[in-house]
Amino acid sequence: MAKSMDGSASKNELNELELFLKQYPGYKKIQHVTDALTGTLKQEDATFQEKDVNSRLDALWVKIKSSEGSEIESSNDNIKPFNYRRWISAAAAIAALAVLSFLFYNNRHPNQQITAASIKRIDVPFGKMMQITLSDGTKVKLNAGSHFTYPSVFSDAQREVNLEGEGFFEVTKNPKKPFLVHTTGFTVKVLGTVFNVRAYRDDKSTETTLLKGKVQVELTDDPEKKIILSPHEKLTINNQLLIADHQSNKVNVAKIKYEVASLPNISSDTYQENAWTEHKIMFVNNDFEDVARQMERKYNVHIIFENEALKKEQISGVLENESLVTALNFLKQIVPLQSKIDGNTVYLAYNIKK
Repeated sequence: MAKSMDGSASKNELNELELFLKQYPGYKKIQHVTDALTGTLKQEDATFQEKDVNSRLDALWVKIKSSEGSEIESSNDNIKPFNYRRWISAAAAIAALAVLSFLFYNNRHPNQQITAASIKRIDVPFGKMMQITLSDGTKVKLNAGSHFTYPSVFSDAQREVNLEGEGFFEVTKNPKKPFLVHTTGFTVKVLGTVFNVRAYRDDKSTETTLLKGKVQVELTDDPEKKIILSPHEKLTINNQLLIADHQSNKVNVAKIKYEVASLPNISSDTYQENAWTEHKIMFVNNDFEDVARQMERKYNVHIIFENEALKKEQISGVLENESLVTALNFLKQIVPLQSKIDGNTVYLAYNIKK
């Protein structure tokens, strides 16, 4: 906050601050107060002598450098002049933030120790997967092309994370602290369970698939509607319809906005929805266009269809550890297909025999 006030914050730091304030809106009040406090420091004080302040700050800087040991030179020759207005502004902001944070926290949690939490972000590139363990022991596996933000330490009230992309969650059970996964179109609330969330911005639909436990899903545009999922159920939300409704401000009752379906009864725990955690792409009567999106993330390529009708071809199969060339050869057995690879771009077209 202090760096944002004196203009020294980088773009990444400002984004991190914005995410923090969005997740902990109570701290916005603190920022407003520190803004007001530091604003008063910009007024010129006739009795305030810059030379005196600089000399005192220089002396303080020497003491700090001397206390740091042999790793840092303590010579006066290395001391750089201070811009006292900037540093006083930043110091006041930090001091105000520390005091007000203490008061704000103690009013809500008088008997608990303050825990400083920073917001972290993970961006998973195409062709990669990542797995992390959160501070409460929850395990999260992230698919290619995912963006995930989470606090280094969860608050006392609840556990909240943000996801754009696909994640497989094994949530540590804690009835007193619900676990919330926020996406663009919905929020999943759980106490302790195993589930998969797919919420890519460019997909036609988003999904929540529950394998164990119980979850509650709240739609962003209809927060009063609470959808409860039981084990082996999947919620699918039509993204295209949500966008159309938002733009027209009308409710389209002719199409299904979301639906809940049961997963097939199979002996294993590997379904089409969570096969990616085992580096597989499973598709059953899926549009070729939807399978191509998954292949783009898995193989880190861009796929271009030269025939619009090819996008709507219904295909079924499993891709596992095959190379891109082998995967394309497999697809050619399903669809009359010809392909061309140019760098990271794959061109697909119907194979028309003359």
